[in-house]
Amino acid sequence: MKIGILTFHTPINYGAILQAYALQKYLKSQYPDYSIENIDFKTEAHVKKYSIFISFRKNLLVYLIQQFFILLRYPSLKLRKTRFINFNNEELTLTRRYFTEDEILSDVPSMDFYIVGSDQVFHPNANYLRVYYLNFNKGKAKKIAYAPSFGISSFDDSIKKRVQPFLEDFDNLSCREIDGANFMSSFLQDSVPVVLDPIFLLSHEQWLSMASKSYSKEKYIFVYDLNGGYNLLEIAKKIKRETGLKIICQTQFSSHFYKDCKQIYDSGPREFVSLIANAEYVVTDSFHGAAFSILFNKKQFVYIARPKASGRIRSIMEIAGISDRIVEYDSFTNFTFAVESKINFEELNRMICKSKEYLNNSLQ
Repeated sequence: MKIGILTFHTPINYGAILQAYALQKYLKSQYPDYSIENIDFKTEAHVKKYSIFISFRKNLLVYLIQQFFILLRYPSLKLRKTRFINFNNEELTLTRRYFTEDEILSDVPSMDFYIVGSDQVFHPNANYLRVYYLNFNKGKAKKIAYAPSFGISSFDDSIKKRVQPFLEDFDNLSCREIDGANFMSSFLQDSVPVVLDPIFLLSHEQWLSMASKSYSKEKYIFVYDLNGGYNLLEIAKKIKRETGLKIICQTQFSSHFYKDCKQIYDSGPREFVSLIANAEYVVTDSFHGAAFSILFNKKQFVYIARPKASGRIRSIMEIAGISDRIVEYDSFTNFTFAVESKINFEELNRMICKSKEYLNNSLQ
């Protein structure tokens, strides 16, 4: 039997590559006799998007300033990209590469099961919509969606009209967030289950076994900055004043200089997992930052940097029973350091079992 996984596996993005790794690793452990591959759909646009140097911008001054800071931190940025490429080569089993949308849709690799997910593969405005919604003749194979995300929190009839024809051809549908599951259920006349991101399919021991060594011998607060910028640092500084712990920040902004913290630009997937696993506190605005901190039972605070795309963060925090640790977009200045709630591992483990059951049943 052959299983083909179609997801975002090539970006220089921690959540994307780690969820792809987790789903493939879990399936290989459950179905050792199956052929399990990630379908290597990677266009030149995919590659260009994650180039270290940015494309030319109309505002020449802004462009030059950004390029200057990239040059300043180029060795670290280059090492990070190398670590991503090495991890991809070491851990993922891939099909031959497909360079264009037409190429993959006209010659999709033969599989018994096609699984799309996780990450924002169902975003209605994403490029290559037909590919990630598996818009091809499946023959006798099954189309399965495991924990896809729409990446948005509100839906209208135009979105329904766009995606409904694709979704009706799936044999098994699930979603990573409550809003998306309710949206699909509303017009498919069937209940769509909420399942967890693939990272939860692996135990924290399995994650520790693939992680790098700790970055620091001292205890620290880890900030994973995706879009939150200086607001995240303000939250972390309040924790620092109460605890005396140092701050380590993994940021996406090469032009930012944060005071009173150590900025990191060279961490790959293994280092990212290690940074969360060994932290005392985690402050982030990222879904996967929140998810890994839950998995490792960390004291975390999750900032809503993009309210219109917050459904997936709110969903996992609600499942874990720690919605009170969410810091809203317009209230970070009022943040008060306190950790009173505890992660509801009973509910989390129930959801992990439910997620595995959905996946295993879909592959019968």
